[in-house]
Amino acid sequence: MQIITLDFETYYDKDYSLSKMQTDAYVNDPRFEIVGVSVLREDEDEAVWFSGPAIETVGWLHANYDWANSAVRCHNALFDAYILTQQCGIKPKLWMDTLSQGRMLLPYVVSHSLANLAKQLNLPAKGTAVTRAMGKRRADFNPMELAEYAEYCKHDSWLCRALGKQFDPFTPTLESTLIDMTVRMFTEPTLVGDEAKMEQLYRDEVARKGALLAASDTSREMLMSNDKFASLLLELGVAPPRKQSKANPEKSTYAFAKSDKEFTDLLDHEDSDVQTLVAARLGVKTTIAETRALKFLETARRGALPVYLNFWGAKTTGRYSGGNKINWQNIPARGPSAGLRNALEAPAGHTVLVGDSSNIELRTIMALAGQDDVLEKLRDGVDLYCDFASKLFGREITKKDKGERFLGKTAMLGLQYGAGASRFMDMVRLAKRQDSSVGLIDENRAVSIVNLYRSVHYKVVELWRKCHDEVLPDIANECSLIPVDVNGWFITQSDGFGRPGEPGVMYHDLQFDGKEWTYLMGRQRVRIFGPKIVENLSQHAAMRIVMWQTARINRRYPVKLSVHDEAVCVVRNEELTEARAYMEECLAMTPPWCRSIPVACETGVGPSYGDAK
Repeated sequence: MQIITLDFETYYDKDYSLSKMQTDAYVNDPRFEIVGVSVLREDEDEAVWFSGPAIETVGWLHANYDWANSAVRCHNALFDAYILTQQCGIKPKLWMDTLSQGRMLLPYVVSHSLANLAKQLNLPAKGTAVTRAMGKRRADFNPMELAEYAEYCKHDSWLCRALGKQFDPFTPTLESTLIDMTVRMFTEPTLVGDEAKMEQLYRDEVARKGALLAASDTSREMLMSNDKFASLLLELGVAPPRKQSKANPEKSTYAFAKSDKEFTDLLDHEDSDVQTLVAARLGVKTTIAETRALKFLETARRGALPVYLNFWGAKTTGRYSGGNKINWQNIPARGPSAGLRNALEAPAGHTVLVGDSSNIELRTIMALAGQDDVLEKLRDGVDLYCDFASKLFGREITKKDKGERFLGKTAMLGLQYGAGASRFMDMVRLAKRQDSSVGLIDENRAVSIVNLYRSVHYKVVELWRKCHDEVLPDIANECSLIPVDVNGWFITQSDGFGRPGEPGVMYHDLQFDGKEWTYLMGRQRVRIFGPKIVENLSQHAAMRIVMWQTARINRRYPVKLSVHDEAVCVVRNEELTEARAYMEECLAMTPPWCRSIPVACETGVGPSYGDAK
């Protein structure tokens, strides 16, 4: 299959640019114009440049290349691919993206721009002609300027191909498939938005925020008093973030400043009430919930909803992250914003089909740790939440005991990565916000629950210790390929650990300062320790399992959205029964390397994502 490297240059100005707009909004805007395009075949030394009116550009692209039988490589394919599909009507056989490959293979670099990746790999520098093109229509360029822009664009295509040639040998087939699938979620959208529902949701968010502040009498005094504001957060089930006091380093103080990342992260909290309070404290005019509802509404007005996901966006674990000013990974399933899911609908004659790899992270960590007794219970269909809750309360707990089971669920999901009593109390406070039947616990009860979890799941605790005492030193000493988990599925590698021959978890420039281990990610050094390694390991392994399942589903029924452990398809009504059976078959399987994990799944169907889920 021939690989074609492609790069578009388009009109932009100070108000109309990708930095200020969503990608699909930019490309579909009346101001959009292709200034030129460069195309480079694998067997050519120099790219070909074409610049002309839109109809001529589209005609030239169709006439000169066999797109249907070619792979197309771009840097930031979600941009160039969207232009090629939406403006030119071209859909190649395969999409390749050096930006996605760069995130996967060099996750620790500060920027994955074409310029920076070229610098990292000692390639010739990227040009700067684009900075002189601001505000210029194609007709505004004189011949010399257009020739300079052509050379700039052609060089970008050459750099992109050069990156690809270095990245391709280290990009497994599964990852290549997933990159293509990710690009098609955005460039071949199927889900549509119910504009009326979205508009009402936006208005409800605005009104609810105002009512919350008014009803709770959240005056300036309540917002600006640290103690009173902390009490408001506690009422919402959130532990107020703290930091070391500058006046007295031996004491801590509340971290409520705009520069305190843990505090500002609450602007994206799953509870929109928390968002509202934090936004009010920081003087933010709109909350994430409001902005999200508005962005979805604006997108729906443009047509089918393009799903923008960053492949390997979570740089340590490799999971997807959201982008394009819409986080598809953070659509609330509960609370006032949950209605958004019901506004994401299938077009006429189609149904939304959702498959969920049930409790995959919990199942994975038990397998990685060798907690065989729990794995056996999973094979027998035992409800682990009820099982652990029965130990907590000293009696049999069933699904009818909602509050007790929810506490068991909170423990099973919250304590597997080393959380202590204080953190667990915070989890329970938050759980009570979701289910009022959950009873709050005091510190003594929290300590006893943590201790019980660790005694019952002693293999998980052993894995924490092994990762801290053996795995980290081995990685720092340039590794001797020791097994990370009890099965040997993952081994230490240079700069981290992973499956042999596959990209894994990277701890670049791992160092020990005598007190703690840290690694470099971007411009920051990140603290790492035993339970956190196990969290990275479990999330990465679960991601690999789910993405393997998702790729199998995508072979027959294109996946239109991936949210954590879910795969979402939009299928024709007459194919629904067969599609659901096939999805369940895929989700009941695991990759060959981890066949011993007892997986399970749930599927649902409906006219909307919310109805199906």
